[in-house]
Amino acid sequence: MKVKNAAADVLAAVSVMSHAQVACARLNPLSAPMTLLQLQQRADMIDKVIRARAKLQQLRNRAAALEDALDRFKARREARRA
Repeated sequence: MKVKNAAADVLAAVSVMSHAQVACARLNPLSAPMTLLQLQQRADMIDKVIRARAKLQQLRNRAAALEDALDRFKARREARRA
């Protein structure tokens, strides 16, 4: 993932998660009978939530890797100054 796309990806993932929270609150309980369309919509929503969570985890991992790289860079820079 490129750094310049990270901010847009974060905003998109947060938007999906916010939308999912509202949409999930409106879902029928699993015990209620559902039409085929409702079942498909439920499956689509679950898929979107899982994908959004995976993207957020990927962004967290990338941020941690970048932070580690920055720490290593600062340590090397300090070592060269000494």
